[in-house]
Formats: sequence, structure tokens, C-alpha cells
Amino acid sequence: MELLLKYEGHHIPRVWARLHGMRMGRNVWVFRLPHPDALQGVMDQLAQETEAEVLALTLVAVVRVADQQSPALLLDNAVPFMVLLTRLRYPWLQAGMDKYVEVHFQPIVDLADGGRIYAHEALCRLRTPQGELLSGYETFTLARHLGRLDALDVALQYKALQRKMADLEPGAILFLNVLPSTLLQPAWASQFLQWLHDLDIPHHEVVIEVVESEQVDPAGLAQRCDALRSQGLRIALDDMGAGFNCLSVLAMVRSDFIKVDRGLVHQARGSRVRSVLLEALVSMAERLGSIVVAEGLERQEDVAFCRSLGIHLVQGFLFAKPAYAPLRGSLALPTADKTVAMARLDRFSITDVIETPPSFDIQTPLTLVRQAFRDTPDLPWCMLTDSGHPVGVLHRGRALSPGLRTVAQGAQPLQRMLPYNIGLTALSRRLYLERMDAAPWAVVDERGCYIGTLEPMMLVSHLLARQEHGASLHPLSQLPTGPTLRQAIDTRIARKHGMLELVYIDLDHFKAFNDRYGFVRGDAMIRTLAEILRHVFASSPDCILGHIGGDDFIVLFDRPVALLIPQLQRAMAQFHALARHLYDTEDLQRGYFVTEDGEAHPVASMSVSCVNGSTGMPQDSVEASARAAKLKKVGKTSGGNVIVVEAAHPRVVQPESSSPSMSGWEVQVLDILQRLLQEPRGLDAHALDHVFKAYPFFEVLFELDADGQQICANWINPAMYGRIRGGGAGAQRGSQSYFVHVRDSGQPFVSPIYLSSATEDFCLTIAVPIHGPQGRFTGVLVGDLNLASMASLLENRVAA
Repeated sequence: MELLLKYEGHHIPRVWARLHGMRMGRNVWVFRLPHPDALQGVMDQLAQETEAEVLALTLVAVVRVADQQSPALLLDNAVPFMVLLTRLRYPWLQAGMDKYVEVHFQPIVDLADGGRIYAHEALCRLRTPQGELLSGYETFTLARHLGRLDALDVALQYKALQRKMADLEPGAILFLNVLPSTLLQPAWASQFLQWLHDLDIPHHEVVIEVVESEQVDPAGLAQRCDALRSQGLRIALDDMGAGFNCLSVLAMVRSDFIKVDRGLVHQARGSRVRSVLLEALVSMAERLGSIVVAEGLERQEDVAFCRSLGIHLVQGFLFAKPAYAPLRGSLALPTADKTVAMARLDRFSITDVIETPPSFDIQTPLTLVRQAFRDTPDLPWCMLTDSGHPVGVLHRGRALSPGLRTVAQGAQPLQRMLPYNIGLTALSRRLYLERMDAAPWAVVDERGCYIGTLEPMMLVSHLLARQEHGASLHPLSQLPTGPTLRQAIDTRIARKHGMLELVYIDLDHFKAFNDRYGFVRGDAMIRTLAEILRHVFASSPDCILGHIGGDDFIVLFDRPVALLIPQLQRAMAQFHALARHLYDTEDLQRGYFVTEDGEAHPVASMSVSCVNGSTGMPQDSVEASARAAKLKKVGKTSGGNVIVVEAAHPRVVQPESSSPSMSGWEVQVLDILQRLLQEPRGLDAHALDHVFKAYPFFEVLFELDADGQQICANWINPAMYGRIRGGGAGAQRGSQSYFVHVRDSGQPFVSPIYLSSATEDFCLTIAVPIHGPQGRFTGVLVGDLNLASMASLLENRVAA
């Protein structure tokens, strides 16, 4: 007998000659077999000595020397090398592998709930007739070589469902792996749903874990996953960060869970590349409304790092290895690693971003100051001081103008002085709230003496680069987030100034809202709440306002606040007033919206949990978060949209009903726009600068004639120069909804909140009709506002 090998690659495996092979032609080899029983021994030796990449490109056939076999028969007998070797090593698999499949369980643990087992993942094992237990990887490799992958996948699924009913606690969640090739089979879904019916398994207790083991069409996969979700099943994407098409699949498949690949999680803390990729995946998951599950945790440091990123669901050998008998209850958590917070300490100092241009006493002769500007051609301005204290700025053009007589005469007043020890969060808040021009801010020491200047745009540039040092602002809300926020919380808790106030805020039914209206409106809702919280708590400089991620926010004081509950009630009322503009009219009229599964969800509600230390001080942010989660459950039983305050018996506070001023803010702004019809509106682009000064919440104003054509260029708020384009005169806007509504109804128009393509910010458009002397419709006056302006309007009422 002879063993024929045909290698399809380019690099000739010379080791075969050493193993007594004879090369016949360019890439065919012959190995003589002294007797039939020698076949497996020869193939085992070849497999041991040959690289796996070579074997993957090798076909084999066994022939009898005496036989005159035709080429067609030889081709028919040829199979991939590993297929024949698998048949020789495991002959018992030829009769079927179903009876050898075992289901083992590995728990998924909730770090935020004291180590409670959140779910179990069903994993495949194969028990040989000799009692040897093969791993899931070995099992699926054998099935692949035998062409039985789908058969193994389906057998495992049914056995896992049987084990769920027999061995898991009632209500336990099961994560069940499904290959994409199986999931895309036309008959698979109906068969799977029939199994659930026969075994009496509620659909919401099963999570279909899509295994990215092969390249598939993301659109087809997304369509099938949507169909499964419509049946009440949940979807998880497995091995994100290591699959064939993870980004395209992540973008198209609306998954409830994202399981991060072990290769990213394992020792992520010690790898800058891994940590950056992990942070990016967590951020994307938050934006998509998915829950992150970290796999492969084997070290305490990895657990601490996942905690620092806000990942609460974890899985790995550190907690439990897969076992036939499922675990129950809660698992012991490793001791928190305090070095993680230390390693990611925010070392920001304002000295990182200040400059020290020349400064002069305000009594300095003008000739000396002018000479300094002439000696330094690129010097744009200098700081003026009085006895060392900054009092003003002198710009180059003003200093060199012929009409200037003294330094004091040319001084421009300072817009802001900053203490040298100001923190990054407070500095970012001031930058946001005081949207001035690029004039420099003076930085002073503890005695108020000048030490340097800070240019706002330099600060913006520095904030964009802060990821390098571990500090971060959430890209959507521009509030502190990530490890920086959690470290700040832990620091405040460690101070223990008596009782603290730690407020957790989240949007009710946000995942359902995202599914119903899409992620753009979801982002707008998050921004809406962020702006409202920013303005409600702007007068509380000692608080920390942060964005944990997704739809979760936090407000932290290190001492009790007397007016906290009224402030939170005001925030809830304002949120309800603004968020209404994110829903369709029919949903607003009903007071609820309906998702694909037929479930109704209330409109624009949020829930608040207040951890105040009255039942004992939490040790860190993780414990505080766990307490908040328990309070949140109390709120859910009350129907949501409530404030739950920590106490021996938690106190539930209902929100105040929206006042007319809250629900009617649109009327106020429309009235202002109506009054602007009495203002002279010249063709000059700056004709309405005085209007923007009085009403700074407008971004842009423009006027249309009776046919929808823009009469003159946009009137732009000076604060928005560079962000909104000028021009627009003659543009045809007759098909725009605001024009059509006002023209046809004669009534003012208020749009839903939308994402502006011009400013990349969330805005709202209002419009009022213009009538001539005889009451004839002559056009429309239109104005745009952004979210920050709308929140400001609610918090600081505009004078009539």
C-alpha cells in the first residue's frame, strides 16, 4: 500500500524526504506502507513533524500498489490530511458524536452585586469512550475535520436546554453559543423555538451567543438576530476584538451583550494597546446600549482594571472553571486592588497648560511696551499688572496704534482669573459655561499675584489629549467619566466628612427608546439629561458631576446638601419638558411608546438613587454602586420616575408635576421670536448682533419669503462664528418642514431635537409666520437653539 500526499502550497516540506517520502513530480509525495496497520503510525509521525499550515494545504489518498486505479478514482478518494487522520484516531465518531457530547457550565459573575451569579454559559465538552474529556476547542476541531460542525452545534444546543431545565435554578439565564452557519440555516430558528416551547423555557431566559468563528455577511446575520430578538430572545456577540468582522457586525447587529475577547482583557492593565482597545470597546458598547461582559479574567489585577472601566459582568478561571455541575448563589470576589486607582491618578496641574508672556506694570511708559512688541514680532499681547496683581491685557494692535497715549488707556479688562491649584473638572466646567472669545485668562498664586496666562483654545487642545494620562471626558456629554471619575468618587468617600451624598441617575427604558427611535435620538436624550444636570448643579461648585456611561450619571457631594431633593425634582421636571421633543407626536399623546415586542414604555422618565451613608459609609465606588442598584430596584417596584433615598427603610419621593413655566418654555421662546418681528432686520450679517446679546440662546436666525426663499444671509450669534456658515441668501427652503407647517397652518412651529450637520450639535428649530399690513402671509422667521441653550432657558428664566 502507498500513501499519496499532494501539497498545494509554495514552500516544499523537505522534512518529508527525511521521513522516507519519495517526491513524484513537483508537489506529490509517496510513502510506502509495509502493511495496512502502519497507516496511522505514518500519519501520526507526519502530523508530529510537519507544520500545521502545511498539513492544512495537503490532500491524501491511500492506494494499493497492485491496483490500477483510474485518476478519477484517486481524486474521489483524496481527502484533506487532517480529515483522514481524525477518522483513524477517532473511529467511534463516525457513528455520531451526540452521545459523547457533555454540557459544562461556567458562571458569569456580577461584580456590582457582591459576586452574584448573573448567568451561566453552556460550554461544549466531549467524553471519549476511554473516559478522556476533550475541551471545546478540541471537540469543534474534530467536528470541523469530519464536516460535522453544524451537527455538533445543534446537538450541544438541545442538550444545554435540557440541562437548563434539569440542573439550573428557575429563572436562571443561559448563554448559549451558536455558530453563524447554524444560525443562518433557514430551518434552525423554528426548530430552536419549538425546543423552547417543548421544554417550557421562557424566551427571555436564553441569550443567543453568536460565535465569531467564521466570516459571514453582517447584514444577513443582523436580520436573523433581529428576528430572534422579536421573539423575546436576547443576543450576545462573542469574542469581540478578535473576530473576523467585529466592527461591521457590532455596527449592524443590535446586541444586548458584548463579550470582550480574553486576548484584550487578560493582562490589559499592563498593556497600553490592550487597555486603549478595551476602553474603546466599552465606550462603543455604552453608545449602543449594550452590556459588556469581560471574559478570561485570571488575575486580581485584571478584575480591578475591569472595575475601573465600569465593567461589572465578568467571567474567568479566577472565579470558576467550567464544570459539569453548575454553581449557585454568589462567588467570593477578590480583594480590591487599590494600586489601579493610584496608577491612573490624574496628575493634572494648570502649570501644564499656562504660558508666561511678558507682563508690565500698568504704569510702565508706553514706549517701553511698544519696544517689546517691536522686538518680538509674533507677540500678540502682554499682561498688565498692578503691584503684581493682573488687571488687564494689552493687545499688539492697540499698543502700536498712533492714537494711544498710555498703557492704561489701551488695557482691555480681564475676563477671568484662575487660581493656580484649580482642578481639571472645575476648569472644564468654567470653560464650558463661559463661552467667551479667545482672550487669555490670568493664572494667579495664593496671594493673587500673576504667574502666567491660559488661552482657552490651548485648554481645549490639552483636554483632547488627556487620554494619554488617564483623565477623560465622555465624548457625548463632555462630563468626567471612566477611571478619572471613579477615582474622584473613591477619593471623596475616603475623606468621610460625616455623611456624603452620592446620587445615581439613569434614564428609564432607555434601551427600549434606543431600539424604537435609533441611536441618534438616543444620543440626543443623553445629551439632554447631561445639559440639564450641568445647569441645575452649576451653582454647586463643590459637587462632582459625572457620566458613568450609557444612560447613567452621578452627582457627588462629600457632605449633606439641604436642597438636594428640590434640585433633583427640578431636574426631573426639566428633563420631561425637553425630552418630549425626542418622541413622535402619537407617542406623546398616548404617554407611552411601543417597541417591536409589543411592550409599552412611558415617555421621558428618569429614576434617581441617593446613597447618603445613613446605613454606614461605603468603602469605595463599587460598594456605593451596589447600594444604588438595590435602591434602584425599590424605585422600579414603585413604577420608576422616582427619587429613592437611602435609609433603614428607603424613602420614595415622587417628582414634582411639571409647572406651566417648564412645559411652556417653547411658548416663551416663540414669543421672543414673535417680538423680533418688530425689530429692524437689515441685510447686513451683523444687523441682529444686539438681539443675540439680549437672547444668547439663539444660534442663528434667518428669514424666508412667502415662497420659502431665504431673503438675506444668516444672522449668526457672534459666539458661533467659525461653527456656522455664513451666507444662505437666495437658498430655497420651501420644502422644509418648518416652512410648510407655518405656511399651511399659520401657526408657529417647534421641531423635534435633531443633530445639526453644521455644528455637529443637537439643536431645535422654531419658526413664526410673518404677515403684511393686510394680514397677508409674507414669510417665516426661523431660529435655531442648541441643547445647552434650552437647558439654560429652563434653569434661568428669560425676562419678558
